[in-house]
Amino acid sequence: LQAQRDVARAAAPVALDATDPALASLDGRRVLLVGRFDDAKSIFLDNRTRNGTAGFHVLTPLRLEGGAWVMVLRGWVARDARERTRLPVLPAQADAVRVEGFAQASLAQPMVLAAQPDAAPGERLWQHYEADAYRRWSGLPVTEGIVRQFSDLPDGLARDWVEPGSGADKHRAYAFQWFAMSGTAALAVLVLAWRAVRRPR
Repeated sequence: LQAQRDVARAAAPVALDATDPALASLDGRRVLLVGRFDDAKSIFLDNRTRNGTAGFHVLTPLRLEGGAWVMVLRGWVARDARERTRLPVLPAQADAVRVEGFAQASLAQPMVLAAQPDAAPGERLWQHYEADAYRRWSGLPVTEGIVRQFSDLPDGLARDWVEPGSGADKHRAYAFQWFAMSGTAALAVLVLAWRAVRRPR
């Protein structure tokens, strides 16, 4: 899986301009978008940290030249230290923009214990993003999946994303741990059995 991801990200970006970009089928691929952001429909995902500082992830719908709406995870911005619910004012992107990023079939998010109620009209501070909930809230037919932006724009957002790991090193560590515990248990059984045989009757 890691090798497939490396190959996909080293390839030339896929230009998306269709009415249905099918981001799920391009999961992990570099993609290129040209369109216009609808800044008024941006939402801010709360409780996202960067280098130990609390802030928001900014999600904004972008209308492609072919007419489709794609959600773009644009970056991170710090929250107001005195009023945590105050949303930052970002520079407007009035003209068409060129965005390069990685297609993601889904957005990694904190675990929830229960279904979240729909946001109220005008409520832009969210805990979680779900495409269906966003469609109901915004009235925009956004496609499934998102694009995680890495190209630069003059918007003041940080885009030094932490890349997801393959998990291979974690699996090796677990394997070592469990084999070591099994070996210790086996050695203990052998020692106890030897002592039982040697014990005088």
